[in-house]
Amino acid sequence: MNRKRDIQKAKNGYIELCRFLFCAMILIHHTAIDPETGTILPGGFIAVEFFFFLSGAMAMRHLAKEKRDIPQKMQYAMSYTLHKIKRIFPYAACGTLIAYIWRIATVRDYTAQTWQELAVLPFELSFLPMAGLVPTRLDRYMNAPLWYVSAMFITLPLIVYLCLRAEDAFKHYIVWFVPFLIHGWMILHMGASWGWGEVTPVGFSGLLVAFSNMTLGFGVYLAAERLAGKKIGAAVRTLLTVCEVGAVALCFAFAASSPETYSFEAVILFLAASLSITLSGVSYTAKIHGRVWEWLGKLTLPIYCVHWWVGQIVQVYLGEYDYPLRILFTFIGGLILSLPMIFLVENLPKIFQKWKIRK
Repeated sequence: MNRKRDIQKAKNGYIELCRFLFCAMILIHHTAIDPETGTILPGGFIAVEFFFFLSGAMAMRHLAKEKRDIPQKMQYAMSYTLHKIKRIFPYAACGTLIAYIWRIATVRDYTAQTWQELAVLPFELSFLPMAGLVPTRLDRYMNAPLWYVSAMFITLPLIVYLCLRAEDAFKHYIVWFVPFLIHGWMILHMGASWGWGEVTPVGFSGLLVAFSNMTLGFGVYLAAERLAGKKIGAAVRTLLTVCEVGAVALCFAFAASSPETYSFEAVILFLAASLSITLSGVSYTAKIHGRVWEWLGKLTLPIYCVHWWVGQIVQVYLGEYDYPLRILFTFIGGLILSLPMIFLVENLPKIFQKWKIRK
C-alpha cells in the first residue's frame, strides 16, 4: 500500500532524466540533418511516444486521485486539459513568437507567400495546426514540433471523458486493445504507425498517434498501480531495473538505426513496460532524487519549444561546422533561451501579484 501511495508522490528523478534524454533525442533528430545522408538519428521520432505515454499516465494518475463524483464529465475533461495546456503555453508562446520575430527580421522582400506564412501565427499560438484548418504542410509551421501539443490538446479531452464516462470498458478493454487496433490500421493503410503529417479519414495521422499512445499511457499507469502492490525481492527488483533501463537504451539503439515498422512496435511496447516499472516505484531507479534531475526535467519543455528554429538558425549561419558542433550550438542556444524563460514564467506572476497588492 505504501508503494501505491509512492507512485502518486513528487517527481521521480529518473523520469526527469528520461524526459531530458528523449528531448535531446528529438533535438538531434531534427538538427543533425544532411540533404544527402539524412539525420544521424533517423528513428529519433520514437521519443515522442515516450511523452505521449507519460502524458497519458499522468492524466490517469490525476483521475485516480479524484475521489469526488464528477457529474459534468466533458467539462471536467476540458478543464483538466486546459490546465495542462496552461502550463505549456508560456514556453510554447515564447518559442513561437521569437521564431516569428526572427522570420520578420530576416525577410528581405515581402511576397504573398511570406504574408501567408506569417498569417499562420494565431493558429500556432492556439495549438490548432493538427486541426487541418490551414492549407499548409505541417512541417512549414514556424514551430513545427509543437504538433505534439496540438494533437494532445485535441485528443486528451476525449480520452479523459471516455475514462470518466465508461470507466469499466475503458480500464478493461479500451486501454489494452484500441491502441493496437489503431496502430494496426495505420500499418495496413500507411505502412507505419509513426507518421504525424499524413492525411487520414479522421484528420492528420498525428491525431491517431496521440489518441492511441496517450490511451496506452493510461494503461501504463494502471499496470504500474498493480505492480506497485506486489511484494518484490532484491533479485526481481534488480531484474526489473535492468529491463527498465534497457528499454530506454533500446529506444536509443532504434533511433540510431533505419526505422522498420514492426521493430518500432516492439520497441514502444518495451518502452511502455519500462515506464510502468518506473511509475510503480518497485525498481532501484525510484531512489533517484535531487535538484539536478529536477532541473534537467524543467529544462526539457523550454528547450523543446525553441530547438526547431534555433536549429534552423544554426544550419543557416553555422552550417559549415560538423554535426557534433551544430548539435552543441543548438543545445547551447536552447539552454540560453530556456533559462530566462523559466525565470519569467516562474516569477512574473509573483511580481505582478506583489504589484497589485502594493497598488
